[in-house]
Amino acid sequence: MVYILAYIVLFLPVLLFLPTKVIHKERLPKGKRVIVTSNHYSNFDTILYDLKFKKRFRYMAKKELFENKFLGWMMRSLGGYPVDRQNFAPSVYKKTIELLNKNQPVFIFPEGTRNKLGTEEMLKIKAGIIAFASRGEAEIIPMVMYRTPKLFRKNYIMVGDPFVIQGANPRRLTKEEMDENLHRYEMVMKNLRIELDEYVDSKKHKNKKNKKFA
Repeated sequence: MVYILAYIVLFLPVLLFLPTKVIHKERLPKGKRVIVTSNHYSNFDTILYDLKFKKRFRYMAKKELFENKFLGWMMRSLGGYPVDRQNFAPSVYKKTIELLNKNQPVFIFPEGTRNKLGTEEMLKIKAGIIAFASRGEAEIIPMVMYRTPKLFRKNYIMVGDPFVIQGANPRRLTKEEMDENLHRYEMVMKNLRIELDEYVDSKKHKNKKNKKFA
């Protein structure tokens, strides 16, 4: 009930003020154990993803965001749970695996923090994303947001194909297998960014062409 209330309160403002097109939404599988990932620009990213996909993702968020009563209530209502980035407690790891075991989609920003400069290139990706997917027996769904969300500016989110952990025993990867999977995932995110940039460029070119012949 609380989630529905928060959704209703936020839906129209986000729809009107942060127009965002989702590309290849069909690539997000249903009924599977998944970890959804994306680059990270602002504290509103999680809310935007929840509303655009009409899905209650469970996501980690820095504990400081929960110190404000209203913001904390809103984030918990939308599926967030606090993480101390300076002291990553085992309880957070355990909770994440429990959520995956219940087939609840978990959203993780693999950079670990916001890209405050708003650059296309992602910050260094943390290896923890591979560990969570490995122990949680989950597929990783890569997504890329085109740019920092701003009021009334059109934005884009592209969904990639599911990323599957590879190894002799995917639940217990060796150090070498961890590194190999992390490298593969980094390349997937880079290629998805290229695919998204090409899509947006083609839309801009088409709009300019239409205006020219209007």
